[in-house]
Amino acid sequence: MTREDRPRIGITTSPRRGDDYYDPYRQAVKAVGAEPVDLPPGTPSLPDVDGLLLPGGWDVDPALYGEDPDPNLGPVDRELDDTELRLFSQAHDKGLPVMGICRGQQVINVAMGGSLRQHLEGHEVRQFGRNHLAHTIDVDPRSELGRAAGDHRIRVNSLHHQAIDKLGAGLVQTASGDDGTVEAVETTDGLIVAVQCHPEELTTDLPWARRLFERFVERARSRKPV
Repeated sequence: MTREDRPRIGITTSPRRGDDYYDPYRQAVKAVGAEPVDLPPGTPSLPDVDGLLLPGGWDVDPALYGEDPDPNLGPVDRELDDTELRLFSQAHDKGLPVMGICRGQQVINVAMGGSLRQHLEGHEVRQFGRNHLAHTIDVDPRSELGRAAGDHRIRVNSLHHQAIDKLGAGLVQTASGDDGTVEAVETTDGLIVAVQCHPEELTTDLPWARRLFERFVERARSRKPV
């Protein structure tokens, strides 16, 4: 299979989370025809990849968006934060497609000058399982998520206690929860797409989740970096 058929997708990882944590992300990109490439903390620059996936994980250090820690702040991994911010900036400069999931959406927002809500009650419901559909979100049908979903309302899993507060420059909100939580963002050129839920856990159950990865990999396959 040629490179054009099987694009390489860089996935940021941290040994502190354990290798198994990242398997659903690897499997999700493999299932739609891409090759995952692990990018551990300290990776100085992007290798030869066609797209970048920023996955879920621990909280982002609030110092990176100019705030003091909230008492409810969870564990942070500053080395991973710095690595992801650096690699995202390089991918953005090169015109590579980027997909952010949960923490990944938050990292993207911080990288683009936004801030986060350090704690939300009622959104972290992993006791019901990682694929539990916890609530419904409203989706802009013109967005990448909307095109993948084919609907303006979808049910999603919810495994987070942080979310976007001030939106980063150049990002457009494309989905929201009933409580106003920012559930998805993207750039107007569609190269950066991020969601607050965890579609990697839903690709075998919900067509929209698989299509979201398919569309990301297709952007990577047809990319024209600057």
